[in-house]
Amino acid sequence: MKDGSLVERSDEIALDPLSGYAVNLLEAQSQEEVVLVNWADSYESIEDFQSYFHPAVKNFISSPIINFIICRISGEVPGAIVAINYPGKATTYDAEVLKSMAVVIGSLQTISDEVQETEKAFRYTIEALARACEAAEEDTGKHIQRVNRYAGALAANMGLPNDFVETVSFSAQMHDVGKIKIPASILLKNGPLDDAETALIRMHPVYGRQILGDSPRLQVARDIAISHHENWDGSGYPNRLAGENIPLAGRIVKLADVYDALRSNRSYKTPLTHQATLSIFRNGDERINPEKHFDPVLLGVFFKIEHIFDKIYESFNVNPAN
Repeated sequence: MKDGSLVERSDEIALDPLSGYAVNLLEAQSQEEVVLVNWADSYESIEDFQSYFHPAVKNFISSPIINFIICRISGEVPGAIVAINYPGKATTYDAEVLKSMAVVIGSLQTISDEVQETEKAFRYTIEALARACEAAEEDTGKHIQRVNRYAGALAANMGLPNDFVETVSFSAQMHDVGKIKIPASILLKNGPLDDAETALIRMHPVYGRQILGDSPRLQVARDIAISHHENWDGSGYPNRLAGENIPLAGRIVKLADVYDALRSNRSYKTPLTHQATLSIFRNGDERINPEKHFDPVLLGVFFKIEHIFDKIYESFNVNPAN
């Protein structure tokens, strides 16, 4: 309390746990009790009481400290809540209120820790699934990491909300999850696919959508899985969606995936340099027509940040093209 009002600050004051300034803080944490001290309890004067406190604390309060209460906050990483300068005298009632607050904070911290652990487990499971789905192909782990980063760079440079950028950056790796149902003999075939093989491999977006189920948490991943082979002009698969009917996340990952495919070694092709890949993105080739296949806004963003794509690819230093 300062001048009768609650003051909140985010300044960090570090106390040496072996110093006299921290003695009551340590006592509160070790005994799991509330420590309540009024200046008159142990000191002859308020002035003498000030020697009890760290200079940074006194500087922040900027008025004589007359009392304080410390209560331990439980948790994996223990902490404490400290209240200073109750009007008049700090009472046992004040201490009980602070203790109740510490219990609530501790409970919230425990819940927060559990949520973070659950999120870590969720992400690990998704990453493991993404790797398993492409295990038959070379350079799988690096490929999915690169596509994540390309997609995040595109989304961020489009000025999209941060939460969407983060979600796309993580969900992009699930784009080919449906390949887990495609035989390795097709995925690794050196020559061209026959009609039956082509029809089967073009089902992997559908399989991916099915595998990812109906969880709201995986909505963006589902959008990516089902739509990353759709073309801007409606000539793609599996649903021949066109233009903005294609989910934005799918349009982003399509461009990212095509870039990485051109730069990477495959059973049916050698890797291209960044400059050769840029040429295809500008002029097309026998398989890729940039104007018909990519969102024109996204394509414009790509050319503004193409150097970032090159740095992302080279940072993994896998099968570099000469």
